[in-house]
Amino acid sequence: MVLENNLGEDPVRRLVFRLAVPSMLAQFVSVLYSIVDRMFIGHIEGIGGMALAGVGVAGPIVNLIGSAAFLVGVGGAPLFSIRMGERRQEKAQQILNNAFLMLLVLAVILTGVSLLLRRPLLYWFGASDTIFSYADEYMTVYVLGTVFALLATGMNQFIICQGFAKVAMKSVFLGAVCNILLDPVFIFVFGLGVRGAAAATVLSQFLACAYVLRFLFGRKAPVRIRFGEYAPSVIGNIARVGM
Repeated sequence: MVLENNLGEDPVRRLVFRLAVPSMLAQFVSVLYSIVDRMFIGHIEGIGGMALAGVGVAGPIVNLIGSAAFLVGVGGAPLFSIRMGERRQEKAQQILNNAFLMLLVLAVILTGVSLLLRRPLLYWFGASDTIFSYADEYMTVYVLGTVFALLATGMNQFIICQGFAKVAMKSVFLGAVCNILLDPVFIFVFGLGVRGAAAATVLSQFLACAYVLRFLFGRKAPVRIRFGEYAPSVIGNIARVGM
């Protein structure tokens, strides 16, 4: 197995550079998801301004939903790294398995709650009757892809902490580039407007998610996702560190 970075033997300064730069670039590119959506939505003829305001209201809710990915990813990755450093691969495996399960469960819960409460949530975050329909269209479609967003972001942390920062960066780049290409097609060519922007984002997140899971289920990952060994204590530790 060829490691992109050998975390146990490579010089620390070199490792910091090799891991930090791709991670920083990925974080920068991930911002493009929301920026690109808003750029194209603002140019929808006749309704651009109101549609942009509606998407802006939905934005904080979308960010809150996405924070669940960091709860698990940032909570589980340090614990995973510690176990790998201790060469207790079976314990690292258990953490990865439980983190994957947590993201799936959180995705289901957040999708259901968000769809049921989207009307009061949107009004609570500042939607007016004029822009509510645009906020509702964007949020409804986006929320249906919650599982892809959480898995792509949350599980990406476990690629980085195994030393494959470039692989993690490529998954983010894949999603961002696809979003840039698909936005004008869904919004203008298909005439879907705000729903098209959300659909383009969901499809892009699906592709990024597929890339991440393909790696973590494949042979290149030193520790791969497996099913089983679920433990409330491990889930609790991940949530505690993530909080």
